[in-house]
Amino acid sequence: MNETLAKLELKNGEKYFQTLKGHTTDALKILRAYVQRNSDVISQFCERWDINKEKFLKNLFLAVYLHDIGKLTKEFQENIRHNRRSQKYPHAYYGFFLLHESFTETVIDIPMELAAILGHHSQLYDQLYSDHNQFEKPSFLEKEIMEFVDNAVNVYEELRFNEFFGFDGFTGTIPEFRWKKINGVRNKFIRKIKVYLDENGNWERTKSIFSYFFAILQTCDDYASAHFSRFVESYGGEERLFDGVLENPDEYVPVLRIDNLTKTVLGDKDPYEFQKDLLDAPKFVTLFAPCGRGKTEAALLWALNTLKKHGRNKIVFAMPTQATSNAMYDRLKAIFGEENVGLYHGRSFIKLRDDSKKEEEGFEDEKDVDEIRSETFKGNVFFKPITITTVDHVIYSFVKGFSQADFALGNLQNAVIIFDEVHYYEKLTLEHLLTLFKRLIKMDIPHLLMSGTLPDFMLKELDNCYEHITDKEGLEFRPFKLEFHEKSVFDDEVINEIVRGYKKGLSQFAILNTVERAKQLYLRLKEELKDEANIMLYHSQFTYSDRVKKENEIYSRIKNKPFILVATQVIEVSLDISCDVMYSELAPPDALGQRAGRLNRKGETWSNGIEHALKIYMPEKHFPYEEDLFEKVQSAVGDYQGPMSYKEVKEFCDKVYADYAPEVPSDLLSLFKRCTVFGYNWRDITFDGEEGRRFRVRDDRIQHVDVIPECIYEEEGDSGLKVQNMAKIPLSYLMRDRREGLGRFYPVEVQKGRRTKTYRICRHPYSYEIGFDYGAEIDDMCII
Repeated sequence: MNETLAKLELKNGEKYFQTLKGHTTDALKILRAYVQRNSDVISQFCERWDINKEKFLKNLFLAVYLHDIGKLTKEFQENIRHNRRSQKYPHAYYGFFLLHESFTETVIDIPMELAAILGHHSQLYDQLYSDHNQFEKPSFLEKEIMEFVDNAVNVYEELRFNEFFGFDGFTGTIPEFRWKKINGVRNKFIRKIKVYLDENGNWERTKSIFSYFFAILQTCDDYASAHFSRFVESYGGEERLFDGVLENPDEYVPVLRIDNLTKTVLGDKDPYEFQKDLLDAPKFVTLFAPCGRGKTEAALLWALNTLKKHGRNKIVFAMPTQATSNAMYDRLKAIFGEENVGLYHGRSFIKLRDDSKKEEEGFEDEKDVDEIRSETFKGNVFFKPITITTVDHVIYSFVKGFSQADFALGNLQNAVIIFDEVHYYEKLTLEHLLTLFKRLIKMDIPHLLMSGTLPDFMLKELDNCYEHITDKEGLEFRPFKLEFHEKSVFDDEVINEIVRGYKKGLSQFAILNTVERAKQLYLRLKEELKDEANIMLYHSQFTYSDRVKKENEIYSRIKNKPFILVATQVIEVSLDISCDVMYSELAPPDALGQRAGRLNRKGETWSNGIEHALKIYMPEKHFPYEEDLFEKVQSAVGDYQGPMSYKEVKEFCDKVYADYAPEVPSDLLSLFKRCTVFGYNWRDITFDGEEGRRFRVRDDRIQHVDVIPECIYEEEGDSGLKVQNMAKIPLSYLMRDRREGLGRFYPVEVQKGRRTKTYRICRHPYSYEIGFDYGAEIDDMCII
């Protein structure tokens, strides 16, 4: 029994093994640390769902203890000793089969414990392990299996789990193995869960309990494995076979410790009245406050107090964009420390990489890459006490929308979630969000909805469920005035005005509705001001690496007035910066309000030696906004000229959106129910640019694809085929190229293991200064 293996690590050509007993012991040490450090969290969770805490903990112990029992086959043991892949012998599937007759005392009316074991290597979906032709018949090591099962009591006592629950042993059996039988067990198991859900309709309860149980199991298994890998990496002795090696399990159960809540968040500043109100607000609350008034600080006060008051252990910030996520990550790291704050979005690897670079070392060290991948994984599953992510990732976690979605959702069960700028989405996303908020209420997951222009149609949908808190003082401030001009920002008079403002030493922003018009205005102003001018261009079609660099450069260069930033609406909620005067093309009122939030930020009046004006001009087309919405904005904007408060911005929003009627619930609800435990494979749910699948978070009127500039590929070759060198462009550009045979894009295939990865190379000239130069070939049809 002491020689049955669970883990293999290679170093310098040598094999290092960990026994099944050792890996299991390490996993259980993490479980014990989790239970100790989260006792109040587990208690409130069990009370909330009316389940027996002792049974919950006992079955967690058993699931962690038994999760790898399927490795006790002759074939797995031979394969691991010879470093051969064991995919034809899926130990999670065989472990599920070994336990299905024995694991009968379940926490709820369905055996979610078996479901967690079955899915601990591949997220559950209906067809998981359905084709037995892919697998080989296992030879169960019956003697070792029974010894391992019988030893559960000894481990229970050695690790002092008797402090938490009673346990006098587990009775195991070894069923006769036949393909027909194991397939029948699998199919019957899935049907049982489906019938239970159809008859009881307890989707939220079932998904909450299953995902939380599963997340704890995954945490124990994944980090016990990760620790053995780290142990081998630093080990310099002669031994090659190890039992347990984990000495400090607390490092895998992070807990946020705050001694003085208000001082940590506000420093020596006195809180505003709305911040005081929010501090003691209930689980479900909205905050209506203007930009620059400390909404983030107010949200943190609420979140930290809610953790303590309602027995929760994580804070998740759900942001509108990747750029806003990056900015919030930097901000919260400075307050709580890097060890407590995680980041995840589709390109967070790049941000984490750039933050970890050392100028003298570069970024070629393999160890650094592995550490960052680990950080990315932690963000993906909301592992740290605080995680910054996008709203897309939160939504996808509820519908198995990525490979670790059930793990992430389990960690969300005891989180508090802050949704920043909840109005900042097009119609489809708003409908999903309103549906999601109703699920969060049913799951009793505390959340805060923040907005600077919270429109009435959202408040009506949320009524009776939330307490509404308003920054009454801040909403009365008039930090800017609004001017509307029936001409283009490209008019010579406007260009001359911007140039004069530059010569006066002002900081000016010009926000265009499309990428191409932003490029055109940037080049026009640069020509007028000459090359030495302090002017920058920022939009969404730079490579991911260049976008991070540009964000940092903007923060640096804006300190040296005069400064001009020409951008698209990508900066509306992304950068914590302020200008003296803003020039903007006409846009929906909530977008205009967001843009105004970068004008005289934190100011109280618009006249302070400088005429802080939001000057609005007509674009060439309504695109990228819907034509009827654009017409309503154009009709209403004339009523809101002159000195303006955020209260009036909200009135502007309500007037334009008076007839807006979101469809609630959206198709998110049906997919949520379908994917409660089993359901679709995550690869069938997500949306990857060209191929829309079962579910989309955002409107795909403009689908995007990733491309790599040819100049980078020519310079770096295959080593340049990296995520950080990709830029998003509209799919329509690629489709037009194929249709008309322009030859501006071509594929490059690279073999990665047994898979072939295809990259798209874009021949259009590219530079850090302006992005792609499409010449006259591209219509002005790209939004941000």
